[in-house]
Amino acid sequence: MTTGIGTALYPGESYRQKVLTHAATRLAPATSETDPASLSRLLRRFLTIEDYRLRMNHNFGASGCETAAARSFVLDLAVKYAFQHATLAFQSDPIANGAHNACALLAIGGYGRAELAPHSDIDLLILYSGQRLGQMKPVLTNLLQVLWDAGLIVGHSFRTVGDCVTTALDDVHLRTAAVNTRLLAGNKGLHNSLQEALEKDRRRRVKSFLAAILQERDARYLKFGEVVCLQEPNIKETAGGLRDFHTGVWLAHAQHGYKNLAEMRAHDLISENEARKVLRAYDFLWRIRYSAHYGTGRKTEQLSLDMQPDLAAQFGYHPGTHLLGSEKLMRDYYRHARELRLFSDVQIARAAEAEPHGTRRWLRRPTSAANEPFVIRGGQLHFDGEADFFDKKPLAIFNAFALGQAARVPFDYSLRDLVTRSSRSIGPTARSSVEVSNAFFALLRRRGRAGFVLRSMHELGLLARLIPEFSRISLLVQHDLYHHFTVDEHTLRAIETLDDLHNSEGKNRAHLRGVLEQIKDPTLLYLALLLHDIGKGRGHGHIARGAQMAERVCRRLGLKEDDAGRVVLLVKQHVTMAHLAQRRDLNESRLISDFADQVGSLDVLNMLLLLTYADLNAVGPGVWTDWKATLLWDLYRRARKLLTGEDAVIDDLAELVRFKDEIGKAITPAVPFSEVERHLALLPDRYVRVTSPAVAAMHIQMIEEVKNDGLACRWVRHSMNSVELILATSDRHGLFADLAGTLAANGIEILSAEVNTREDGIAIDGFIVRQASTRRAVEDDRYQVIEQSLRRAVNGELEVSALVERWSTRNAPRKRTRANSGRRRSLPQIVCDNEASASSTVIEVHAIDETGLAYKIASVLAGLGLEIICARITTERSDALDVFYVTEGDGLKLSGEMIEAVEGALIAKLGTVNAVVAGPRLPTTTGRRMNEKNRGDYQTASDRCR
Repeated sequence: MTTGIGTALYPGESYRQKVLTHAATRLAPATSETDPASLSRLLRRFLTIEDYRLRMNHNFGASGCETAAARSFVLDLAVKYAFQHATLAFQSDPIANGAHNACALLAIGGYGRAELAPHSDIDLLILYSGQRLGQMKPVLTNLLQVLWDAGLIVGHSFRTVGDCVTTALDDVHLRTAAVNTRLLAGNKGLHNSLQEALEKDRRRRVKSFLAAILQERDARYLKFGEVVCLQEPNIKETAGGLRDFHTGVWLAHAQHGYKNLAEMRAHDLISENEARKVLRAYDFLWRIRYSAHYGTGRKTEQLSLDMQPDLAAQFGYHPGTHLLGSEKLMRDYYRHARELRLFSDVQIARAAEAEPHGTRRWLRRPTSAANEPFVIRGGQLHFDGEADFFDKKPLAIFNAFALGQAARVPFDYSLRDLVTRSSRSIGPTARSSVEVSNAFFALLRRRGRAGFVLRSMHELGLLARLIPEFSRISLLVQHDLYHHFTVDEHTLRAIETLDDLHNSEGKNRAHLRGVLEQIKDPTLLYLALLLHDIGKGRGHGHIARGAQMAERVCRRLGLKEDDAGRVVLLVKQHVTMAHLAQRRDLNESRLISDFADQVGSLDVLNMLLLLTYADLNAVGPGVWTDWKATLLWDLYRRARKLLTGEDAVIDDLAELVRFKDEIGKAITPAVPFSEVERHLALLPDRYVRVTSPAVAAMHIQMIEEVKNDGLACRWVRHSMNSVELILATSDRHGLFADLAGTLAANGIEILSAEVNTREDGIAIDGFIVRQASTRRAVEDDRYQVIEQSLRRAVNGELEVSALVERWSTRNAPRKRTRANSGRRRSLPQIVCDNEASASSTVIEVHAIDETGLAYKIASVLAGLGLEIICARITTERSDALDVFYVTEGDGLKLSGEMIEAVEGALIAKLGTVNAVVAGPRLPTTTGRRMNEKNRGDYQTASDRCR
């Protein structure tokens, strides 16, 4: 049995003999009288025992590829036995008799490669000739029924040789599945004819076959992820998964006709070293896949966060001082997955290289042509020099990266291997040299291209040689249910986000691009981004630890003291802007002045804005939103005005006039313009900065409805996954709690909320919501029912708490996957801060999100007689951070006794198990230390918002 890697992989001979002996005992020779149902029961028992034997072998450390081949061997026996019975059952039928020679029963796809996971489907191709399908139909129907009843999931198709060739022209899945076919039973001549026909067609259509394979890979990456270092990768389909290995082999087949790795090696398409690394990686992923299937009892391909600790324990990865066992496991997974991704990429490049391309020779100086022989061929940078070239000229490594950066081309495999080996010679002395630092900074100085070269340096190990601290966060998965990627991948994507901003042309990011252009030398910004999470992987408090590490790195790289100070400050404050913009009321003048004091200069403010933008964009899909962009820009403009002493970037007075004019154009003629001016006068200045004229006009019209009807509602769909609900009504004590509770009682989750109250007592509340059961936008036909419930709640006609409890008991969706408990802080966490606001007490609640969470918090506050002045509700994946600005009934800040009452009540309401109270109640230190130092080790909430 030859597997997809090309080696004759039987399980051990003794194992194989045991299986054959068991088959001979359990599967009595079939006769025409054998009942199909009895046969299915025999096969089911046989397969159950063999699955158990296979699982034991796996648990004792059998090779992943051998185990996959062993399962295929077992199923071969089952399929052949069932086919034998089917042909015997119809031997007396003059029409069906002879079906054995009228068709060929072929294994294709993964089964054809002899690679099956415990819960994989088996794909069969029934090949027939001429008009004989009708003759075979009874036999094949019997065969499939027996296999289905035995518990197997069988994919099948009936085709002639011509059908296969014709269909494969438009179906790349069939074409690739047919690369490896095995004859299980039937007419060998038909199988040979198919192979000959497919080979003849391959030779005619090499280009189209290659294009189809690459198109399939692009579509797969788009669906399952184009980067290796996903937090929850799909073992089979994500970049670096098993399918990347198959893609590499298919490309070799399309171009050369080779069908497996052994043939590729035999024809020197890959080196022995490449083959060894690829096989090791492929086998590792197969072992992981088997454990995932066995552990869940189903076809599980995604390595979810809750599965990773169990897999780590099974594979012997034990927790260490700083890393969990699951983090060690995933590091090894990513290392192996990178090998498979590289194998696929190299085959793509080699296929492209075979096409006729022009050759460009890149030389640093015309006079050094003989000394620096780097050549671009086929979209890759090649090295045509002596093997000891980099030993004689170590700095030439940076020249190679500079050329690749300038042309945006990757290194070919030989150059990659040479650079990887040569990089190991860079030790403490070399990395502290002025020449090395200058060469490194020269790469960072190229706007729009730093991410490309840093990723290449990281993949080849040079970055870790220059900055050893970076190796600690390399391939480090983050168990926080927020970050989508490993720490190093997140960091590189943040840098690439900044590159993308520089290279963009759209108007929607022109203001950010303008800020980037104000930075004369981007080196410090790129370096700060590279180091901003470097303190992770060693427990809580990564920001302070990262700042210390960044200071050490800057000193080693020889940065001037002022420059090093700015890089360290950026690392120390890298979450500050996001925290303030999303969690604080920016109308607090002292908050802005404290922030400006911390930043210290316009240059640092500009870099911190861009770092925050890049950081949030690199967290994961959907984290960066227009709402966050607006809040962040508002904070930036305010701080800039204080730092420069100049008017705001856009003159506030002129902006206000324009804003009023736009509203006047948008509202109906029935509403006088004086109402526009009155509306804006009754709301804080921030309203103008974060609200569009069209939305403000809608608010004014809603307030007119409130005068007559008591409540006005509007629904604005933003995407398939969320919708915005805007409400206007007369404010009263406990209003927010009743609104939030009514939404929860209708199965609506609040993703974010903005609460504003005019000075005349009109509340304008906005909620971004989704349906809890589907995690999609609320359906249009539910709007009216929900509005009726809200109206009754506003009028005090509903017992909201009882309705929330009833919905939670009867209809709450299943409990969602949680992050690894070994890394996650105990929740909920409560922070009460009497210093953050001049007139209110700020209460932060960090908790696991659930439908009705905002209601629970708000109802506690209302029950204690507190007034909610402002609220910020944010949800990221399964975590919630809700911030409330509150006062006591007399309008004053909370007393110490009331703070203790609030903390106790919230803990009791949200769950006392493992709950902790965190946060300051003492006066804050000078400068406010907004990097959360004044909140002790309240780091989980900090990590969420990067």
